[in-house]
Amino acid sequence: MGTRGLDFDTTDNSFNYGGNIYKDYDENRPFDSGVKVGQGNKTSLFIADVQAGYLVNPATNLKLYGSVIYRSFDPTKNTATTFTESTSWFSLGLRADIFNWYFDY
Repeated sequence: MGTRGLDFDTTDNSFNYGGNIYKDYDENRPFDSGVKVGQGNKTSLFIADVQAGYLVNPATNLKLYGSVIYRSFDPTKNTATTFTESTSWFSLGLRADIFNWYFDY
């Protein structure tokens, strides 16, 4: 979970709040003091990742696994480049370790 301040980049508010690292730091600054994290278009972020797996064959380290990732992006004001969005990713797979690890020392 986190909070981030982004630039509005609209005709009404084109101040540089620090959301775009390519903008000049000294131009269009809204404040010279009293600056806080999350100024500008205050955006809440939430990212969750859940993974599970099952060891099929311990000799080859063959595993069956699955993963679910959820991301929520919720700005205070929707603009052309910053808007409320949530995404989910699902993955399934099979992996094996083909290397021989010797622990006979």
